[in-house]
Amino acid sequence: MDWRKRLGPDTSGAVGLPSECKETAVTAHRHSPVVVGIDVVNNNAALHWAVKAAEGRHLGLHVVHAYGAVAVNPWAPPGFEHDEIEMLRRGAHEVIDKTVGQVHVMSPDLVVTAAVVEGDARRVLIEETITAPITVLGSRHLASMGATLLGSVGCGVAAGAEGPVVVVRGPAGDPDEGAGVVVGIDASDSAEDVLQFGFEHASTHGSSLSAVMCWRPDPLATMRWRPEQPVPPRAEMWLAETIAGWQEKFPEVEVRSAVVRDHPVSGLVAESMAQRLLVVGTRSRHPVAGTLLGSVAQGVLHHATCPVAVIPID
Repeated sequence: MDWRKRLGPDTSGAVGLPSECKETAVTAHRHSPVVVGIDVVNNNAALHWAVKAAEGRHLGLHVVHAYGAVAVNPWAPPGFEHDEIEMLRRGAHEVIDKTVGQVHVMSPDLVVTAAVVEGDARRVLIEETITAPITVLGSRHLASMGATLLGSVGCGVAAGAEGPVVVVRGPAGDPDEGAGVVVGIDASDSAEDVLQFGFEHASTHGSSLSAVMCWRPDPLATMRWRPEQPVPPRAEMWLAETIAGWQEKFPEVEVRSAVVRDHPVSGLVAESMAQRLLVVGTRSRHPVAGTLLGSVAQGVLHHATCPVAVIPID
Protein backbone atom coordinates (compact mmCIF):
# COMPACT_ATOMS: atom_id res chain seq x y z
CA MET A 1 0.00 0.00 0.00
CA ASP A 2 1.17 3.52 -0.78
CA TRP A 3 1.47 5.08 2.68
CA ARG A 4 0.59 8.50 1.26
CA LYS A 5 -3.01 7.32 0.84
CA ARG A 6 -3.18 6.92 4.59
CA LEU A 7 -1.40 10.18 5.40
CA GLY A 8 -3.49 12.72 3.51
CA PRO A 9 -4.46 13.92 0.03
CA ASP A 10 -1.98 13.89 -2.84
CA THR A 11 -1.05 17.46 -3.80
CA SER A 12 0.97 16.50 -6.85
CA GLY A 13 -1.82 17.66 -9.15
CA ALA A 14 -0.59 21.23 -8.84
CA VAL A 15 1.02 21.04 -12.28
CA GLY A 16 -1.22 22.34 -15.03
CA LEU A 17 -3.98 23.49 -12.69
CA PRO A 18 -5.87 26.81 -12.96
CA SER A 19 -4.19 29.85 -11.40
CA GLU A 20 -6.31 29.78 -8.24
CA CYS A 21 -5.30 26.16 -7.64
CA LYS A 22 -1.64 27.01 -8.23
CA GLU A 23 -1.86 29.73 -5.58
CA THR A 24 -3.18 27.12 -3.16
CA ALA A 25 -0.25 24.86 -4.08
CA VAL A 26 2.21 27.69 -3.40
CA THR A 27 0.66 28.24 0.04
CA ALA A 28 0.87 24.51 0.75
CA HIS A 29 4.52 24.59 -0.34
CA ARG A 30 5.36 27.01 2.48
CA HIS A 31 3.79 24.81 5.16
CA SER A 32 4.51 21.35 3.74
CA PRO A 33 7.07 19.12 5.47
CA VAL A 34 10.67 18.84 4.38
CA VAL A 35 11.03 15.73 2.20
CA VAL A 36 13.94 13.31 2.42
CA GLY A 37 14.44 10.55 -0.12
CA ILE A 38 15.79 7.33 1.37
CA ASP A 39 17.32 4.34 -0.41
CA VAL A 40 18.73 1.04 0.82
CA VAL A 41 22.25 2.34 1.49
CA ASN A 42 23.43 4.42 4.44
CA ASN A 43 21.30 7.58 4.60
CA ASN A 44 22.54 9.02 7.89
CA ALA A 45 24.12 12.21 6.51
CA ALA A 46 21.09 13.16 4.39
CA LEU A 47 18.68 12.21 7.16
CA HIS A 48 20.56 14.30 9.72
CA TRP A 49 20.59 17.31 7.36
CA ALA A 50 16.86 16.95 6.65
CA VAL A 51 16.00 16.72 10.36
CA LYS A 52 17.94 19.91 11.11
CA ALA A 53 16.29 21.68 8.18
CA ALA A 54 12.81 20.68 9.38
CA GLU A 55 13.57 21.76 12.94
CA GLY A 56 14.97 25.09 11.80
CA ARG A 57 11.92 25.86 9.68
CA HIS A 58 9.47 24.54 12.31
CA LEU A 59 8.10 22.03 9.81
CA GLY A 60 7.48 18.31 9.78
CA LEU A 61 9.54 15.70 7.96
CA HIS A 62 8.24 13.41 5.22
CA VAL A 63 10.36 10.31 4.55
CA VAL A 64 9.98 8.76 1.08
CA HIS A 65 11.32 5.47 -0.24
CA ALA A 66 10.63 4.34 -3.81
CA TYR A 67 11.23 0.84 -5.12
CA GLY A 68 11.05 -0.28 -8.74
CA ALA A 69 9.46 -3.33 -10.32
CA VAL A 70 11.76 -6.22 -11.17
CA ALA A 71 12.48 -7.63 -14.63
CA VAL A 72 11.21 -11.21 -14.58
CA ASN A 73 12.55 -14.08 -16.67
CA PRO A 74 9.77 -15.13 -19.11
CA TRP A 75 10.44 -18.77 -18.20
CA ALA A 76 10.03 -18.15 -14.48
CA PRO A 77 7.38 -20.26 -12.74
CA PRO A 78 3.89 -18.79 -12.16
CA GLY A 79 3.73 -16.41 -9.21
CA PHE A 80 7.48 -15.69 -9.26
CA GLU A 81 7.03 -12.03 -10.25
CA HIS A 82 4.47 -11.49 -7.49
CA ASP A 83 6.81 -13.03 -4.92
CA GLU A 84 9.71 -10.82 -6.04
CA ILE A 85 7.61 -7.65 -5.86
CA GLU A 86 6.32 -8.62 -2.43
CA MET A 87 9.90 -9.12 -1.25
CA LEU A 88 10.83 -5.65 -2.52
CA ARG A 89 7.77 -4.16 -0.86
CA ARG A 90 8.56 -5.77 2.49
CA GLY A 91 12.15 -4.59 2.25
CA ALA A 92 10.98 -1.06 1.46
CA HIS A 93 8.76 -0.97 4.54
CA GLU A 94 11.64 -2.23 6.67
CA VAL A 95 13.81 0.63 5.37
CA ILE A 96 11.10 3.16 6.19
CA ASP A 97 10.43 1.72 9.66
CA LYS A 98 14.13 1.83 10.50
CA THR A 99 14.47 5.40 9.20
CA VAL A 100 11.44 6.70 11.09
CA GLY A 101 12.87 5.13 14.23
CA GLN A 102 16.16 6.96 13.64
CA VAL A 103 14.33 10.26 13.25
CA HIS A 104 12.48 9.77 16.54
CA VAL A 105 15.83 9.26 18.25
CA MET A 106 17.35 12.36 16.60
CA SER A 107 14.37 14.61 17.23
CA PRO A 108 11.64 13.12 19.48
CA ASP A 109 9.24 16.04 18.99
CA LEU A 110 9.50 16.23 15.21
CA VAL A 111 6.32 15.32 13.33
CA VAL A 112 7.21 12.53 10.89
CA THR A 113 5.21 10.99 8.06
CA ALA A 114 6.38 8.36 5.58
CA ALA A 115 5.60 6.94 2.17
CA VAL A 116 6.57 3.72 0.42
CA VAL A 117 5.96 4.17 -3.32
CA GLU A 118 6.31 1.68 -6.15
CA GLY A 119 7.94 3.43 -9.08
CA ASP A 120 11.08 5.04 -10.45
CA ALA A 121 12.82 6.95 -7.64
CA ARG A 122 13.57 9.98 -9.80
CA ARG A 123 9.98 10.45 -10.91
CA VAL A 124 8.62 9.84 -7.43
CA LEU A 125 10.93 12.41 -5.86
CA ILE A 126 10.43 14.97 -8.62
CA GLU A 127 6.71 14.75 -7.86
CA GLU A 128 7.46 15.44 -4.20
CA THR A 129 9.37 18.63 -5.11
CA ILE A 130 6.14 20.23 -6.38
CA THR A 131 5.00 21.03 -2.85
CA ALA A 132 8.07 20.38 -0.68
CA PRO A 133 9.93 23.48 0.59
CA ILE A 134 13.14 21.39 0.39
CA THR A 135 13.77 17.89 -0.93
CA VAL A 136 16.86 16.25 0.55
CA LEU A 137 18.81 13.41 -1.05
CA GLY A 138 21.90 11.47 -0.15
CA SER A 139 24.80 10.73 -2.45
CA ARG A 140 26.64 7.51 -3.20
CA HIS A 141 30.37 8.10 -3.12
CA LEU A 142 32.01 6.27 -6.01
CA ALA A 143 35.65 7.10 -6.54
CA SER A 144 36.71 7.61 -10.16
CA MET A 145 40.02 9.21 -11.18
CA GLY A 146 40.19 11.15 -7.92
CA ALA A 147 36.67 12.57 -8.19
CA THR A 148 33.44 11.67 -6.48
CA LEU A 149 30.57 10.70 -8.76
CA LEU A 150 26.94 11.45 -8.07
CA GLY A 151 24.26 8.82 -8.53
CA SER A 152 21.79 9.22 -11.39
CA VAL A 153 18.90 9.81 -8.98
CA GLY A 154 20.50 12.93 -7.53
CA CYS A 155 21.20 14.51 -10.92
CA GLY A 156 17.84 13.44 -12.32
CA VAL A 157 15.84 14.89 -9.44
CA ALA A 158 17.85 18.13 -9.40
CA ALA A 159 17.33 18.49 -13.17
CA GLY A 160 13.57 17.98 -13.08
CA ALA A 161 12.69 19.48 -9.71
CA GLU A 162 10.03 22.15 -9.21
CA GLY A 163 11.54 23.26 -5.89
CA PRO A 164 14.89 23.37 -4.08
CA VAL A 165 16.82 20.10 -3.91
CA VAL A 166 19.66 19.55 -1.45
CA VAL A 167 22.11 16.77 -2.24
CA VAL A 168 24.22 15.88 0.78
CA ARG A 169 27.61 15.35 -0.82
CA GLY A 170 29.49 15.27 2.45
CA PRO A 171 29.27 16.44 6.04
CA ALA A 172 28.34 20.07 6.63
CA GLY A 173 31.08 22.20 8.12
CA ASP A 174 31.11 23.14 11.80
CA PRO A 175 29.68 26.64 12.41
CA ASP A 176 31.94 26.94 15.47
CA GLU A 177 34.86 26.78 13.04
CA GLY A 178 33.43 29.52 10.81
CA ALA A 179 31.51 27.34 8.37
CA GLY A 180 28.68 29.17 6.63
CA VAL A 181 26.51 29.26 3.51
CA VAL A 182 28.15 29.92 0.14
CA VAL A 183 25.91 31.27 -2.63
CA GLY A 184 27.20 31.06 -6.19
CA ILE A 185 25.67 33.75 -8.39
CA ASP A 186 26.16 35.08 -11.89
CA ALA A 187 25.21 38.32 -13.62
CA SER A 188 21.62 37.31 -14.34
CA ASP A 189 18.17 37.46 -12.78
CA SER A 190 18.77 34.00 -11.25
CA ALA A 191 20.84 35.69 -8.53
CA GLU A 192 17.69 36.73 -6.67
CA ASP A 193 16.37 33.18 -6.36
CA VAL A 194 19.59 31.66 -5.05
CA LEU A 195 20.25 34.61 -2.73
CA GLN A 196 16.77 34.30 -1.24
CA PHE A 197 17.27 30.62 -0.44
CA GLY A 198 20.79 31.24 0.86
CA PHE A 199 19.83 34.13 3.13
CA GLU A 200 16.78 32.30 4.49
CA HIS A 201 18.86 29.22 5.29
CA ALA A 202 21.65 31.28 6.88
CA SER A 203 19.14 33.22 8.97
CA THR A 204 17.30 30.08 10.06
CA HIS A 205 20.46 28.29 11.17
CA GLY A 206 22.46 31.25 12.47
CA SER A 207 25.12 30.99 9.75
CA SER A 208 27.22 33.54 7.93
CA LEU A 209 26.83 33.91 4.15
CA SER A 210 29.37 34.33 1.36
CA ALA A 211 28.13 35.58 -2.01
CA VAL A 212 30.60 34.39 -4.63
CA MET A 213 30.73 35.42 -8.27
CA CYS A 214 33.23 33.60 -10.46
CA TRP A 215 34.75 35.71 -13.22
CA ARG A 216 36.64 33.91 -15.92
CA PRO A 217 38.96 36.23 -17.88
CA ASP A 218 40.16 35.80 -21.43
CA PRO A 219 42.47 32.70 -21.51
CA LEU A 220 45.25 34.88 -22.94
CA ALA A 221 45.20 36.91 -19.74
CA THR A 222 46.18 33.85 -17.72
CA MET A 223 49.39 33.13 -19.66
CA ARG A 224 52.49 33.38 -17.55
CA TRP A 225 54.12 36.00 -19.75
CA ARG A 226 51.25 38.42 -19.19
CA PRO A 227 50.46 40.21 -15.95
CA GLU A 228 47.48 38.93 -13.98
CA GLN A 229 44.29 40.56 -15.20
CA PRO A 230 42.47 42.26 -12.31
CA VAL A 231 38.81 41.72 -11.58
CA PRO A 232 36.77 44.44 -13.32
CA PRO A 233 35.52 47.01 -10.79
CA ARG A 234 32.08 46.82 -12.38
CA ALA A 235 31.82 43.14 -11.40
CA GLU A 236 32.51 43.90 -7.75
CA MET A 237 30.12 46.86 -7.87
CA TRP A 238 27.34 44.74 -9.39
CA LEU A 239 27.80 42.06 -6.74
CA ALA A 240 27.70 44.59 -3.90
CA GLU A 241 24.53 46.17 -5.27
CA THR A 242 22.88 42.78 -5.80
CA ILE A 243 23.31 41.63 -2.21
CA ALA A 244 22.61 45.02 -0.59
CA GLY A 245 18.84 44.54 -0.51
CA TRP A 246 19.14 41.08 1.02
CA GLN A 247 21.51 42.38 3.69
CA GLU A 248 18.86 44.92 4.69
CA LYS A 249 16.19 42.23 4.81
CA PHE A 250 18.37 39.87 6.89
CA PRO A 251 20.51 42.18 9.06
CA GLU A 252 21.28 39.34 11.47
CA VAL A 253 23.26 37.46 8.79
CA GLU A 254 26.97 38.23 8.59
CA VAL A 255 27.78 38.70 4.89
CA ARG A 256 30.90 38.74 2.78
CA SER A 257 31.20 38.94 -0.98
CA ALA A 258 33.94 37.97 -3.38
CA VAL A 259 34.57 38.00 -7.11
CA VAL A 260 36.86 35.04 -7.81
CA ARG A 261 39.06 34.73 -10.90
CA ASP A 262 38.21 31.12 -11.71
CA HIS A 263 35.86 28.82 -13.60
CA PRO A 264 32.49 28.68 -11.79
CA VAL A 265 32.76 24.98 -10.93
CA SER A 266 36.31 24.95 -9.60
CA GLY A 267 35.86 28.35 -7.96
CA LEU A 268 32.68 27.40 -6.11
CA VAL A 269 34.02 24.00 -5.09
CA ALA A 270 37.09 25.66 -3.58
CA GLU A 271 35.08 28.40 -1.85
CA SER A 272 32.61 25.91 -0.36
CA MET A 273 35.15 23.49 1.08
CA ALA A 274 34.30 22.72 4.74
CA GLN A 275 31.26 25.02 4.58
CA ARG A 276 27.70 24.28 5.74
CA LEU A 277 26.01 24.58 2.34
CA LEU A 278 26.67 25.59 -1.27
CA VAL A 279 23.71 27.12 -3.13
CA VAL A 280 23.55 27.27 -6.94
CA GLY A 281 20.79 27.82 -9.48
CA THR A 282 19.87 25.92 -12.63
CA ARG A 283 17.50 26.58 -15.52
CA SER A 284 17.55 23.07 -16.99
CA ARG A 285 14.78 20.71 -15.94
CA HIS A 286 14.32 17.20 -17.24
CA PRO A 287 12.67 14.37 -15.29
CA VAL A 288 14.92 11.62 -16.61
CA ALA A 289 18.19 12.83 -18.10
CA GLY A 290 20.33 14.24 -15.35
CA THR A 291 22.91 15.14 -17.99
CA LEU A 292 20.64 18.03 -18.99
CA LEU A 293 21.20 19.69 -15.66
CA GLY A 294 22.98 23.04 -16.01
CA SER A 295 26.73 22.57 -16.41
CA VAL A 296 27.69 24.53 -13.29
CA ALA A 297 25.09 22.81 -11.10
CA GLN A 298 26.11 19.41 -12.43
CA GLY A 299 29.78 20.19 -11.94
CA VAL A 300 29.48 21.23 -8.30
CA LEU A 301 27.19 18.28 -7.57
CA HIS A 302 29.92 15.95 -8.74
CA HIS A 303 32.85 17.63 -7.02
CA ALA A 304 31.70 19.62 -3.97
CA THR A 305 32.52 18.15 -0.57
CA CYS A 306 29.68 19.81 1.37
CA PRO A 307 25.88 19.66 0.93
CA VAL A 308 24.71 21.37 -2.28
CA ALA A 309 21.35 23.10 -2.78
CA VAL A 310 20.17 23.35 -6.39
CA ILE A 311 17.50 26.01 -6.96
CA PRO A 312 15.34 25.79 -10.12
CA ILE A 313 15.12 29.09 -11.98
CA ASP A 314 11.97 29.89 -13.96
